[in-house]
Order: sequence, then C-alpha cells, then structure tokens
Amino acid sequence: MSTERELKFRLATSAATRAVRELSLGKGTPLSSTYFDTRDRLLSGGRAALRLRRAGRIWLQAFKCEQGPATRGEWELPAPRDRLEVRRFPLGEIREASGIDLSALRLHPLFETRFTRQAASVHIDGAIIEIALDRGHVLAGRRRERIHELEIELKSGSLQSMLRHAESLVEPLRLQLAFDSKAARGYRLARGEKAAPPRKWQRPNVAGRTPAEAFAQLAGAAIEQAGANAAGVLASNDPEYLHQLRVGFRRLRALLVAFRALGPRTESLKRRLRAFSRVLGDARDWDVVAPASPQAAKARAAARALVASPAFNAALLRCLRWIEEAPWHTHGQPLAPFAGAALERLQGKALKAAKHIDWLDAGERHALRIRVKRLRYACDAFADCFPAEAVRPYLGALEALQDHLGALNDIAVARRLMPELKSSARERRLIPRVQRDWKAFERRRPFWRAGK
Repeated sequence: MSTERELKFRLATSAATRAVRELSLGKGTPLSSTYFDTRDRLLSGGRAALRLRRAGRIWLQAFKCEQGPATRGEWELPAPRDRLEVRRFPLGEIREASGIDLSALRLHPLFETRFTRQAASVHIDGAIIEIALDRGHVLAGRRRERIHELEIELKSGSLQSMLRHAESLVEPLRLQLAFDSKAARGYRLARGEKAAPPRKWQRPNVAGRTPAEAFAQLAGAAIEQAGANAAGVLASNDPEYLHQLRVGFRRLRALLVAFRALGPRTESLKRRLRAFSRVLGDARDWDVVAPASPQAAKARAAARALVASPAFNAALLRCLRWIEEAPWHTHGQPLAPFAGAALERLQGKALKAAKHIDWLDAGERHALRIRVKRLRYACDAFADCFPAEAVRPYLGALEALQDHLGALNDIAVARRLMPELKSSARERRLIPRVQRDWKAFERRRPFWRAGK
C-alpha cells in the first residue's frame, strides 16, 4: 500500500489560465475513469473508492480508502485487459487496512469522470510535489457536474513542505480548500443530489493509538468538518452548514483542552480560531434569532466573505501543518488511562462551575454550558477506549444537558440582540428542568472509573 497525501482546491475559471502560466503546468492529458460499487454502496459507506482509469493507452485500476484529511491509502496497478480485475489486488492487505473484502462483493459501474489534467513537479525543501489542474466533468447517467480543481500531491519528502507550499498559493490563485473527492461527488450525483449535505462530525476510531496519534487524527477530523462545510456556507442559505462549520472549530478547541497534558504550544492556533469566532458567531446568532431580518442578511454576508477569503483557507492549512509540526511531549501512558485522567479533570471543572451556580443568571449558565460541551466532546473523542454500553448513557445525559443549556443560551442571545424581548414561558420551563437534569447527572458514576 502507498499513502496518498493530497490536497484539493476549488478555483475560479479566471484563475485557471494564471495557474497554468505561473505553475508552468504541462500539456493536457485526457483521463477517463469508471467507478464501481455494490448496489447498496458498501464501498462508499466505508469511505473507499474503486476505479478503472484510462490514460492514453494505459489502463490502471485503483482502490483508495480514507485515513484522514489529505490522507488516503492507495493500491494502484495495471489493468492489462482493459477491465477491472479485483483478484489482482492484494486482497488481504486491503481487508486489513479498510475492513472491506473486495473478493466477496458484486460490483457494478456507477459513474464516470472525464477530465484533462495539466501537471508539473515541484522540488521544494527536499520534497517532490505534483501540482495538477483538472478540468472536465463527473457523469452519472444524464447528470453531469463540472470538475475545475487544483490538486497538490506529495510524491516524496515531508508533508510540512507540501502544506507550506500550498499555503503560498492560496492568496495569488484565490484557492478554496475542497474536502470532497471526485468519487464523493460522483456518488452524490448518482443519488441525484445537487449539493453535498452539511458535514457532521465523523469520529475516527482511535483505540490502540498513542495519545499523540489520537490527537492528530481527532484534530484532523475536526478541521475536515469545518472545512467541508465551507462550500455550503458560500453556496446555500441553509444555516446548518454554518452551524456544522462552527462545531468543527469548537471540537478542535475542546481537543486542545482535553489533550493539554501533551504540552503542545497552542497559542498561535487559538489566535487563528478566535479571529473567526466573532464573525461566524454573529451570523449564527442572527440565524437563530431573526433569520429573515436585515441584520441576519448582513451578518451572513460577512460570514461568507470570511469563509471565501484567502485568510480563512490559509488558516485551515496552517492548522493542518500545526498538527504535523507541534512539539509534542512524549507520553508513556496508553490512551485509555490518558483519557481517564483528561476526563476526570474536565468533569471536575464542570462540577466546580455548577457548585454555587445561580441558575437564573444567564452568564453563569453559559460558563457551565462551555464546561459541559468540552466534557461531552472529550467523552465522544475517547469513546472507543471504553465499553460502549458504559459510555452511551453518560454521553446521552451530557447531550441532553448541552441541548437544554444551549436553548437557554439562545434565549439569552435573543434578549441581547433584541432588548425589547421579555422573559419567556419556555425559559421558565427550561430552568427547573436543567436543574433536575444536572442533579441526576451529578449522581452518575463516570464510565472511565469502571472497575476502580
């Protein structure tokens, strides 16, 4: 298996000519691919893709499975008889890496891609990087969608070098990070969907990882959640895209707190995240309080301008580079006891915040809400380290608390934005309910203490 480290970017039509010139891209090569899956989309569900590609007179077949942001496992080999032959793949190795047994599947062609690629190799800081401009279409039956993207792939050397070089191209070419592969776009087209739905949290399984490896995977997934919703923020009025983008950033901040014992320097990363929070938060607040108001339209326009900006896209790349470069402290503990210590600390902070709380005070409720949110996100991140039947009820109680505290916070935000609003019957109902739920939560035995 080879590991594919690749970034994808959307770019405007007007930037393509400039990209060809400034990046010294070569002559175009036509590429056509057919993607295969089962009737029930088993490969898609496993975040994998299987394709047969023609490049001139050469036929290749490839299997890819996602391993994290900008990272995929890849097996590519010749298809000498111009057709897909699954038995040629190292089936055992693929099964171990992806959990998918290709030999047991009944495969059918689902969609195609046809595009022209102009590419060039760049040697920088000891790394070899391929930059490719792809222009063409994804086709599923009579449906088609344009391909117009720039790919930057690491052929050899350090990922940091590739990320730094990609960062340098964002502003001059106005690049916008894209997290959907051509295969993902083809599946969506085959389902008849015009746009990708809002990307929710997709937790990687970190059981068996070291604390540093777990953090890298989880933080990468949070950045991917934020970045994958950016296109929806720009193209749609659906507020869920903005909400899920902000959830990705909030999860990342919560991970920085949960993994504090690793000792990475987080100040620069936190500054970048804080720089976005006010603009994105204002848009979200008005979407909740008065989505049809002029204030909401103005806040939404400001959020879109931010998400489309080179500063936002460069910051996502800096976050990915930070994960690779952060000076981790080595930690001898396996992940489960590390997780237990982190969760114990976060639970203690939540209990302390609620000890003398005035439940009628919106500011104190908000402070507790932040503690509950951090604890919930950390419990979710570490869930694979503990028995599911122990984690589920504890996590469910935290989710209910977060929902109720969030509803109370929305009421407080509405009152701040529209001072003429008075206390509501819903607020009066929610406060005693949250108090009861908190008392019940305090009596729960934390799942990470099981057996002690």
